[in-house]
Amino acid sequence: METLFKSAIKSSKRTPVTSLFVQNGFKIAMTDFDDVVFEKNNIKVGAHFDLNSDLKSVVLLTK
Repeated sequence: METLFKSAIKSSKRTPVTSLFVQNGFKIAMTDFDDVVFEKNNIKVGAHFDLNSDLKSVVLLTK
C-alpha cells in the first residue's frame, strides 16, 4: 500500500492518480467534487484534490 501511495503522490494529477488506482484493482466507490474514495476488497482509500486537480492527500480509510 505504501508503494501505491508514493506512486499516487508522484502522479499528482487527478486523472493519472485515478488510473493508477484502477490499474491496481480499485474501483471508484464515491466522488464528491475534490474527494474520491477508491475501494478494493473492503479496503477504502481517500484521495483529496485541490481546485487545480492536484493531489493534496491520500489516506487509508479502512482495512
